[in-house]
Order: sequence, then C-alpha cells, then structure tokens
Amino acid sequence: MKIARMSLVALMAGALTGCTFSTSTDDDLAAIVEDANPAPPSATQGTKTPGTFGEPFAPQIRTMDLESATPAVEALKIPDGTHHTFSGDQLTVTYKNDSLLQTLSATGGQAQVSDIKGALDSLTAQAPPVENATTEWVYVSSGPAPAAAACQNYEGGTHCYWVDTDTVGYLNATSGTGVSIGEVRTALEGVEGS
Repeated sequence: MKIARMSLVALMAGALTGCTFSTSTDDDLAAIVEDANPAPPSATQGTKTPGTFGEPFAPQIRTMDLESATPAVEALKIPDGTHHTFSGDQLTVTYKNDSLLQTLSATGGQAQVSDIKGALDSLTAQAPPVENATTEWVYVSSGPAPAAAACQNYEGGTHCYWVDTDTVGYLNATSGTGVSIGEVRTALEGVEGS
C-alpha cells in the first residue's frame, strides 16, 4: 500500500521546479490547493510538530545553508487580515549560498486562518508594487494541501505569499535558487506527508 501511495505521490509531484516560478495560471484554485509537491526526505529534521513555523528549521534548502532565524523586524511583518490573524510572533528565516549568490528569506508565523484563498488574495491585492516586476501575481503549486500560494517575479528574483490552515508566510528569493514553494513549506513548517 505504501509503495502504491508513494508512486501516486511521485506522479503528482510538482510541475513547479524553480524559483522563477511558472507563469501559467489555473482558474480552478481547488486543483492548486490539492496539488502535492513533496520535498526531499532530508529537508525536515528535529522534533518540530508538522505545520509549525518555528525552530528547528531545516539546516539546508537545496544548495543554501540556514544562516539565521530571528524575530521579524517591523518592516518585514505580514499584517493581519480579514481572513487571517497571527497567533504569535513572526520570524524571519534566511538561507544563503554566497558562492552561488543565492539567498532565500522567508517571514511568517502561526496564524488562525478562516479562508485560505481569501487570505492569499487579500495579501497579494494589498502588496506594495514592486519595481521592475516581470509578472503579475500568479497562483503556483503550494506543496502539501490544504494550502495556496501566489508568486510574482521581478528583475533578479521572485517573491511569494503562501497560506495554509495555520501558517501565513512571505518568501523572497534571488533568481537561480531552483526552489519550489512546496520545498520551502516543507523545510520551514515540516509539512511533508501532510
């Protein structure tokens, strides 16, 4: 049974493979929310409860090493909204590979979410305009369901919001990191297998 399940998961694994996220859209958000995109088994470790945006974080995401996990500064905090309210402090987690000029920074925290899609749409609608944006906000594979994510490419990188049942996060990554939002959620929340 596990072999059959693993094969099905492997078949469903993400169409989204890079941090310059695909700009193809899917009007049926339900299909996106149900998509599975598991990360490599080494992405999670420690004793964290799955779905928790807190330490311990994965020591590495692809070629980038964990550099820091600190309380989010006020300018980086994600505001509460109609469909989500943070239930604790927000953290900013940074991964880097200096030799490849790769950086990934994510800010987020535990939240009470009443409407995943509503919260995501609200966050992207209120996001400040980005200079040199090359795409609009586009729904992307969110990794293990239920969750939703949207990304916008800009000159030099990508930024994304993701929302799941109990976490809201914001990702900013330089071009060429090759990381999917599903891998980010797995590494930061430990949601693999959810």
